[in-house]
Amino acid sequence: MGNYSISSPMTFKDRVIYALLYGFAYALSLLPFRVLFLLSDFIFVILYHWVKYRRPVVRKNLRDSFPEKSDEERAEIERKFYHFFCDYIFETIKMMSMSKAKMQRHMQFKGMEHVCKACDEGHSVALYLAHYCNWEWVTSITLGIPPYAFGGQVYHILESKAFDAFMLKLRSRWGSENIERHILLRKVVSEYRKGKKMVIGFISDQGPEMHTIHHWTQFLNHDTAVITGTETVAKKFDFSCVYLDIIRERRGYYTVNVIPLTKISADYKDFEITDMYFKALEQSIRRQPENWLWTHNRWKRTRKQYEEYIATHPHNKEEKL
Repeated sequence: MGNYSISSPMTFKDRVIYALLYGFAYALSLLPFRVLFLLSDFIFVILYHWVKYRRPVVRKNLRDSFPEKSDEERAEIERKFYHFFCDYIFETIKMMSMSKAKMQRHMQFKGMEHVCKACDEGHSVALYLAHYCNWEWVTSITLGIPPYAFGGQVYHILESKAFDAFMLKLRSRWGSENIERHILLRKVVSEYRKGKKMVIGFISDQGPEMHTIHHWTQFLNHDTAVITGTETVAKKFDFSCVYLDIIRERRGYYTVNVIPLTKISADYKDFEITDMYFKALEQSIRRQPENWLWTHNRWKRTRKQYEEYIATHPHNKEEKL
């Protein structure tokens, strides 16, 4: 188990902050779920009613995504989202001390045979997921993959080195490895050359940087610039693709349905797999809209801005992953 990063080592100050953060969070994780959810209810009141954390962004996203809903319906989704978000924070902390058996009771995966079969047939597997339900708990999927397969997830370096180290340790709790996105290809090539089968999670619902935009799709009533790197890796290195459709059954309990998207990804047209993912994700969000991360400014890139950018940076139009 390890982390693959290009970040510099922590300073002494970072290490002190990390130790304090880890110690406090671990102690908190020892509390039973019922107590953690009471704390979540308290934080919800502060975050939603007093701090009003990013409420303008959330309201705009909901209004533009669901124009067919009434103001009252969108307000209800908003309230439920903030309540879920607070639960997500405490659920994630709880993961620090949960046993494997308990984790598997709270996050159940259905359809893992699709992942195991793909590996047995000689394919690596790309797991398409999103900032939906408890995406941190999805790292426990490694408990169900073939023992000969490399399990990992792509991550973005956080600005705070102490918090970055904390999240890296948390995300490797169940044996998966963290791969910083800038060295993803290096790691995939290394494992590919060794003949190792990989099961790698890609959170693919972020907004891309302007110079990395290659494709737009219709998503939640928006003309949306999307990340296509997952598809690029899948087609180049013979990955099968699956979508992780998560359902929040109740507080602290989730079901993940593993839905096959492709077997041989190279057989698909460019961006077809990406469109399949966003169509599946939209269906998940419309089913339980309160469980997506609405605080993200997901649609800050517009096609007009992109066209203006390309007009002044024409060489970037051909850039790849």
